[in-house]
Amino acid sequence: MPLYEYECRDHGVFEESRSIAQSTDDAACPACERPAPRIVSMPTLARMDRAQVKARDRNEQSRHEPKVVQRPAAKPTERRPLHSAAGGYPWAIGH
Repeated sequence: MPLYEYECRDHGVFEESRSIAQSTDDAACPACERPAPRIVSMPTLARMDRAQVKARDRNEQSRHEPKVVQRPAAKPTERRPLHSAAGGYPWAIGH
């Protein structure tokens, strides 16, 4: 479950693990049990797996200018034959 930050007026910021459906609900302060609203905070990258950090960075970089990935063009000698392995043409099956 994701970890969210909430801020109590009297006791400050605390974290709580909740489901995404409950993320907008107020959380009870662990010190005084009063409801505390969720605050917007930076993601905790230090706790993230290195692969997740790389994926997040790659996503941020491609947000405005996504990389275009293309398959290299086939050389004329590398073209695949049009017939199937059985010797016939796939679009003429049953004729």
